[in-house]
Amino acid sequence: MNASRLEGLRETLAGKQILVTGVTGFVAKVWVAMLLDTVPEIGRIVLLARGKRGRGAAARIQDVVERSPCFRPLRARHGADLGAFLQARVEVVDGDLRHAMLGIAPALLDSLLPRLDAVVHVGGLTDFSPDPRDGIAANIRGARHAADVAARSHGRRLVHISTCFVAGRGSREVGDTLEPGIAPNGTRFDPDGELVAVESLCDAVDARIPDAADARRERIAAGTRRAEALGWPNLYTYTKGLAEHFLARRTDVSVHIVRPAIVECARTFPFEGWNEGINTSGPLVWLIGTMMRRLPLKASHRFDVVPVDSVARGMTLALAESLRSHGAHGVCGIWQLSSSAQNPLTLGRALDLSALGWRRKYGASDTAFERLVLAHLDTITHARAASDDVVLPALRKTTRSLRDALVAFDPEAHLPGALRERFGATLAKKAQRAAKSLGTTSRTLGQVESMLLAYQPFVWDDDVVFRADTVRDATTWLTEGERATFGWDIDTVDWRHYWLEVQMPGLERWSLPLLRGERVEEDPRVPITPPLRTTEAAPAPRRHWTTTAEAAGDEAE
Repeated sequence: MNASRLEGLRETLAGKQILVTGVTGFVAKVWVAMLLDTVPEIGRIVLLARGKRGRGAAARIQDVVERSPCFRPLRARHGADLGAFLQARVEVVDGDLRHAMLGIAPALLDSLLPRLDAVVHVGGLTDFSPDPRDGIAANIRGARHAADVAARSHGRRLVHISTCFVAGRGSREVGDTLEPGIAPNGTRFDPDGELVAVESLCDAVDARIPDAADARRERIAAGTRRAEALGWPNLYTYTKGLAEHFLARRTDVSVHIVRPAIVECARTFPFEGWNEGINTSGPLVWLIGTMMRRLPLKASHRFDVVPVDSVARGMTLALAESLRSHGAHGVCGIWQLSSSAQNPLTLGRALDLSALGWRRKYGASDTAFERLVLAHLDTITHARAASDDVVLPALRKTTRSLRDALVAFDPEAHLPGALRERFGATLAKKAQRAAKSLGTTSRTLGQVESMLLAYQPFVWDDDVVFRADTVRDATTWLTEGERATFGWDIDTVDWRHYWLEVQMPGLERWSLPLLRGERVEEDPRVPITPPLRTTEAAPAPRRHWTTTAEAAGDEAE
């Protein structure tokens, strides 16, 4: 047994300084909050953020801490002392992952690098179909820029957050592995050449199509064809996959790649059911609660769901393992955070549990239609893929037509005099309210139609089993007392309880309102003092740091 592994996880992390990107996103937000809550011994967490809409990086992070439900445990634990607690452990750096060296000012970078033990890169675009230029800038160049900073830092360690679905198309079992230069469909390729090719493709589209919106649509279509030709189902997995292949060639930094599967509602941290935004299962669960009960999915396929706090546990284990490694460079570990191999949930079971959850809710409803109709409808799998469906597009077209008709309703033109005088104003108001509701429904149906098409490779075409051996094995090295807090816990998930008591209430509170065009409220602001400030100059003395070329030379020697 490696003696260094006997060291407890908290002891490994104590006093360490790490730089984190993407902290305003769902996963990074939960992980940073959990790390501060469970490992107060941490030395320093440097949060990279970008000013936005005239507000600086520190103000954006302060808003998150003061209002996000994710930080409820920290606000409850520390109360009025939270500001002092964070001041001792957190600093904010203004930067942009799309720029070289993460856009950090050179003077600040010089003072920051000597004290960084690791960089944890969570930032990036999660849109399935981004403009290829944006996907390249955020997901490929962002990862390379994070690696550049890590390579020049004191610790020379990078923990990079990717996705299980870089595995691409095809029903099979996928292990914690990466074969550099081999695409998902087995094609051998050069990452540099591929990047040049897709950027040249975008340039050619821009030269050919003058209209900006049309050019963007064609860039997405052309980039998607390029991704599919190598076995990736969309531009998201394509850009995340290329990023891994670029990182695999690094010889100047130790890289641990963390691949979560489908990240969903928290089991316990920050509290049961916490979610943010419209995640993968949200549209499916929403559809099951409507009149549309035929879903284009294959019941036997795995639905690789992982609670976000389980993902945070896996990230912490990966960081600790990275910090324990000494001198090793290149890809030192692949960490798939998945459920399909250890504790599989199928799409069919998720559908049945969702239907049961809606039946319970509608059965107790005060609305007669919900209680007498929706509560008794069965949900079944569709006999055709989303790309062949005709029902959803027809529903969207019908609701849009009804909306347009109601918007055009004019009492002066459509009602006789007596009725116009008596009911015109009232009917006009009702027509406008109904038109607004139908407009929201039409937009929602359009969103769901697009999402089902985007999900088709995962819920209809392919059935992939992702092994999670690395994170499972890492749990065995934890001390007995730390296993309950940090250990990989996916095998303890009771899917019936999780789906009915955690996932569905969490989606109803935090995600489904967004599909209905409603706003999800944040917590009332709890001001923290002293406030977070953007770091302008770090206190550590400047040290010499090598360039990438020098680091490569050291490796060669």
